[in-house]
Amino acid sequence: MAVPFLITDVRVFDGQDVIERGSVLVEKGMISQVSPGRVDFDGLTLPKPGCTLISGLIDVHIHATHGSNLALPQSLRFGVTTVLDMHNEWCRIEKLRRQSMGGGCADLKVAGVAATVEGGWPSPMILLNDDSPQMRQAISEWPNLRTPDEGRQYVQDRLKEGVDYIKLMHESGSFMARDLVKPTIEVQRAITDEAHKAGLLVLAHATSLEDTVEILNCGVDGLTHTFIDRPPTAELISAYKANNAHCNPTLATMASTTAEGRELQVQFAQDARVQSLIGSVERERKCSCTKIAVGQSMTCENAFETVRQMRVAGITVLVYGTPT
Repeated sequence: MAVPFLITDVRVFDGQDVIERGSVLVEKGMISQVSPGRVDFDGLTLPKPGCTLISGLIDVHIHATHGSNLALPQSLRFGVTTVLDMHNEWCRIEKLRRQSMGGGCADLKVAGVAATVEGGWPSPMILLNDDSPQMRQAISEWPNLRTPDEGRQYVQDRLKEGVDYIKLMHESGSFMARDLVKPTIEVQRAITDEAHKAGLLVLAHATSLEDTVEILNCGVDGLTHTFIDRPPTAELISAYKANNAHCNPTLATMASTTAEGRELQVQFAQDARVQSLIGSVERERKCSCTKIAVGQSMTCENAFETVRQMRVAGITVLVYGTPT
């Protein structure tokens, strides 16, 4: 049974408001009271002057590649108590779930394997980094959705696995100057409708303005990226508002595709406060950029302006953590 305890003399930030010197009481493993002053409590008391206490962070877009045993403990070390994996083979997810049951890890929410088609996203990106026979075998076992009926069956298969949401891939490859296969609009709508009938949210990958508007018009609940190919349009804002959809812009990832983010990436990787929290391999990876965006129109300013306009329009913009 969890031992109750009281944290005192601590700066508290709840995500919106700050208490400069407060107290937080935890009972039965849950926060039961937050106070700007003292709390009447006769038990384990932990004074924390000079420290800041925040709510557990949620990283809304990770890929624990190969079921990495570093992903969940690393997230928790950085104050992330829940992570959302956006595409992973089920055998990897089962491994991660077993690990999370042992403690010392962030909680895990999953989409399972996303709704994919042969030759479509994310296989080109993955094979750039790992073109091994093992990876090609894994990709060959992903869904190859061609018809609405196959899309509906895909949702039923994910429900049997116990996923927390559905993930669509709607990527033309235009930002890479590639022509990738996308699931048809009919398939995407069938998946979205079937998932909504089952009470599941539907999230979608898209990295161009055109792809984003297309998939929003299929009724999805949120986008897992914004785009860099063009500035936002009134049509885009209207499409988001029509669904009450949210956006996780993943600005760090988009900045990596153009290499505009490298200076800031290096700054964070070399910050003295993180040296004991990640290894040298992870620090080096944090400094690298994918540099896969092609064309002068591809700029982070397009992504920044999209976020600005979405916030003004009242569209929910989610804060993004770094994928593992």
